[in-house]
Amino acid sequence: MKGIVLAGGYATRLRPISYALPKLLFPVFGKPMIYRSLDLLKSLGTDEVILGVNYLAETLRSQVGSEYRGMSIKYSLETEPLGTAGPIKLASTNTRIDETFIAMNGDVIAHIDLQEMLKQHKETKALITDALHEVKNPNRFGVVELDAENRIRRFVEKPNPREAPSRLVNAGIYLIEPEVLQMIPPDQKVSLEREIFPPLAKQGKLGGFTFSAHWFDIGNLIDFRKANFAMLLESAHTPAEEKRRETKDALIRKSVFIGENSSVSGDASVGPKVLLGSNGSIAKGAKVSESILFDRVTIGERSEVSGAILANDVKVGKRARIGPGCVISSSVKIADGVKIGSGAIIHPYKEIINNVRASSHVM
Repeated sequence: MKGIVLAGGYATRLRPISYALPKLLFPVFGKPMIYRSLDLLKSLGTDEVILGVNYLAETLRSQVGSEYRGMSIKYSLETEPLGTAGPIKLASTNTRIDETFIAMNGDVIAHIDLQEMLKQHKETKALITDALHEVKNPNRFGVVELDAENRIRRFVEKPNPREAPSRLVNAGIYLIEPEVLQMIPPDQKVSLEREIFPPLAKQGKLGGFTFSAHWFDIGNLIDFRKANFAMLLESAHTPAEEKRRETKDALIRKSVFIGENSSVSGDASVGPKVLLGSNGSIAKGAKVSESILFDRVTIGERSEVSGAILANDVKVGKRARIGPGCVISSSVKIADGVKIGSGAIIHPYKEIINNVRASSHVM
C-alpha cells in the first residue's frame, strides 16, 4: 500500500518556532511528528510514502531521508497552495497508484486501528473512508452526519455550534480508491472537504470510521503543549525513571521525559510535567517545571524555567529566569542572570543579554 502525508503548510500558528523548524519535526513525547505518522502508516503495511512538502522542504528532506523502517520515502514539492485535495493529486504524479491508498495530515497524532478501518472501507465499498473522532467543541473542524451503515450523509466544514450535525469531526486520515484522483483537477487549488466529499456523500460513497482512542490535531502551540503533556501523563514508564537511578541528589519528579544522551546534574529539580529532548542538559541547582525542551537545550546552574517552550539549541546561562507562557525559538542564547517575563516570545538566532518584559516579542 502507498501513503501520502500532507505537510505543505506554512505552520503560521506555530511561529516563531516554525520559522526555523518544519512543523513535522516538532517533537511530541520525544519523537518528531513525522515519525509518528510514518509509524502509523507502517502499521497498515505501507511500503511507499510520498511527503507533500513546501515550506522548509529541504530541512525535512535532510532529516527524514529516503527510507524509514523499510518504507521508501519520496517528496512532492507544492510550489503554491493547492488546498487539501490538490496536494494529493500532485503527490500521485510521483508514483503509480492503482489500488487503495492512505492519505493523512502530517500534523495529526492518532491512536487508531488502521487495519479495522481498511476492513470497514472494503466492506462498505466506499470510495473514501474518513476517520472520525468525537470532540467537545466541533466548530474548528469538519463535522459529519453519519448513518447506521457508517456512511457520511452530510459534511459541514467548520460550522457554528447550532448548525453542527454531530460532534464527530474529520480526523484528517483517509483511505481512498484511485478513481477519486480523476475527480481532482491537476495544478489547481481544490478542497477535499468542500469539493470532493459532498458529491461522494450524495452517492453514498463516503464512509466514516469512528475511533475513540486519542487524537490530537496540532495546529498551534496550545495544541502542541496539550498533546505532549497528555501523552506524558499517560505513559506508565518514561526514560526519566532510568535517569532517576543514575543521577544522585537531583530531584526528578513524576511525569518527566528525558531523552537520549541528556543529563540532569545534582541538586537540580525537574518536574512535574517536563519533556527534555536528546543531547540536552540541566545543570546543578536549576529548576525546570511544566515545560517542553527540544533537542540540545542546555539550562545553566541555578536557572529556573517554568511553563515554557524552548526549541532546539537554546542555551540558557546561569541564574536566568524564564517565566510561564514563554516561547523561545531555535538557537537562542540567553546570558547569565537574564529574566524573561511571562508570555514573552523570542524569535530564532537571537542573543539575549538584557531582561525581556512580559508579553513582549524579540524579533
